Parts: sequence; structure tokens; C-alpha cells
Amino acid sequence: PKRKRRRGRSLLRLLLRLALVAVLVLGILLVYQNWDSIAPESLVIWLEERLSGGQGGDGFPVEISGSEVLDMAETQDGLALLTDTAYLVYNSNGGEVLRRPHGFSSPIMKTAGKWTLIAEAEGTRLRLENRSSTQSEMTLEKRIISAAVAKNGSFVVSTESSQGYTSEIAVYSSKEKLLYRWYGESLTVLDVALSADGQYLAAVGVAAQAGAMKSTLLIFDLGKESPVVQLDDTETMLFAVEFFENGTAAAVGDTGMWVANPSGAIQQKVGYGDGELAGFAVGERNASFALQGYGGTDGGELLVVNPSGDQAYTAAYEGTYRHMAPTDSGAVLLTSGHVYKTGTKGVEKTLDAPRDGRLIGTLGHKVIVLGLTTLSEAG
Repeated sequence: PKRKRRRGRSLLRLLLRLALVAVLVLGILLVYQNWDSIAPESLVIWLEERLSGGQGGDGFPVEISGSEVLDMAETQDGLALLTDTAYLVYNSNGGEVLRRPHGFSSPIMKTAGKWTLIAEAEGTRLRLENRSSTQSEMTLEKRIISAAVAKNGSFVVSTESSQGYTSEIAVYSSKEKLLYRWYGESLTVLDVALSADGQYLAAVGVAAQAGAMKSTLLIFDLGKESPVVQLDDTETMLFAVEFFENGTAAAVGDTGMWVANPSGAIQQKVGYGDGELAGFAVGERNASFALQGYGGTDGGELLVVNPSGDQAYTAAYEGTYRHMAPTDSGAVLLTSGHVYKTGTKGVEKTLDAPRDGRLIGTLGHKVIVLGLTTLSEAG
């Protein structure tokens, strides 16, 4: 009987230990999956808001003065503005929650999730920002041509090159660790992009071919040395590239665009027909193109393309084109007369636009328009 009791207690202790190990493993898994919301930087932001009485701000409109606004985009932490002197973020109440001077002469801004990458075009400096801090600051050896950031914080930079190469591309982690490097022997890279998970890289560029100009789209798997996809086009000048949420790339050109995925199963070209490209926005679920008649600026057509490369729909718009920005399901288009908000199936809202509207973006469910000196909510 004593031996049986000992065996029973030993079995009970073993089961308790296994249960404790299972709870510990489950806790580690939950922390890993929800790290973005419980990370120390998120805790600091939460404490700041609670100590200040919640989100500040008196709502829109908000006066913007003293600096020229160069770009505007929505981030996980609010509406990001890049001016000629600083990087700013506004919350949904119109309160300024962040202002950091940058000192770059020709800054460009790219955003993804909670990250903002600010680079000095034709310069050598860049910064990776989030709300809590400047995560990385780098000074490169070569001049910057283009840059982009992924939702996981990794970022890519294309620069000029030397020693017989025309350009080079480098991918870094948010901690500045070099993850990938590629040298172009004949291709001059014009733009780069990273997929949301940072696993794939896309680049567009130009090269000479038999006395003519050839455009090329390259897609890289960062686990492989050479591109996994290469598309060449002698009729369209490709100058920009972005990724959809599903990892398919959209390469934008002057007379048409390409849609391609890393496996090569999708390689589809969509032309603009008789329209001239006025602006574009590549969002998570589709790409939108504002087309106008050649020589005309009053009104035009909105062309929307799915990640499959198929045309989703077209819609007419009125007024002179001014700016576009992507949303989670479509885009917002600003003209001299209206604001159009689109989705996956068509135009969802048409709102009045401020007469002095220059840039447009979203902040949650709000559509925000930047005028000459004011941020205001459309509608």
C-alpha cells in the first residue's frame, strides 16, 4: 500500500509539472502573437495617454502652419505628415501626438503598420520611426534612389553603385542588420517595395536594349540569390512598384501596369487605353488609377485592378485631379470638385472637396484633406 501511495503521489506530481509546462508554453505563445500590443513601447504610449487624460485634440479642422507638407499617410498610430522640416503624427481627435525634426534636404516618406521610413532622396541618410522612438538612423555610402518599409519593420533601400554596377539594393532589419543585397549590372533601379511579411522584394528599373529603353520588373525571394520573376517591357516605362496584401506585386508604368506574383502564376498586363495617367494608389486589395484624356484636365476615369490582374471596375470622376491615397479596401481620390471613396466593387461615397485641397488620406473611418494651411475632415 505504501508503494502504491508513493506511485500515486509521483504520478500526480508529474501531471502537475506537465500542466505547468503547458501553461508556460501557452503563455509564451500568447505573448509572441500579441507582442505588438504588449511590447514596452506600446505600454509607454498607453501610459502617456492615460496620464494626459486620454487622446488629446479638439477635432478637425487643424491649422498647419510654418512648414510645407510634402506627404501624408495613415499609420497604425495616426495620420503621419512629412514636412520640409519635421515628421508629425495626429490622432483621430486632431491632436498632435508626435513631432520630430529631420533635417533632410529632399525627404521622402514610406509607411507600413506602425513603421515610417524617412529617407533623403539623392542623399545618403535615412531614419526608421515609430511612435515611441527613432528605431534606426543610418548614413549610407551611396546616394539613395528609392526606399520602402514592411509591416515587420524591415526596410529596403536602392542606391547608386560603383565598380561596374549601375545600382544596388539592400534590405535591413529594423535593428539595421543586413538581410539581403543585390547588384544590378545593367538595370538602373527606379523603385523598390517589400511584401508585408518582408519575405519578398520587388524592383522596377530601366536598361538599354538595342538602342531602345527596356523596363523590367524583378521579384526576389530573400531566401534565394537571384530573382524568381523577371518581366521585360519595351512599350511601357515602369517607374513605381508596390505589393498587395496577398504578396502579389503591382508595377506601375506610363501607359499600363503589370501584376505578378512570386510563383510566376500571375503575370498580367493591364493597359490604360486612351487615358493618360494622372495618379495612382496601390492598396491592400486593389490598385486604382486616375486616367484623363490627353491634353485635358477636367474629369476622367478611375480604373481599378484586382491582385489577380483582372479589371475590377471603372468609374467616372469630375473635376481636375489633385491627389490619391490607398485605403484598406480601395482608395480616396481628391479632385477640384469632389472627394471619391472607393471599395472593392465601386465608388462608395462622393463628398464635397475643399477648394484649396492638395493632399488626401484616411484616418480610421475619416477622410482627411490637407488644404493650404488646414487639415479638415471631408463630408
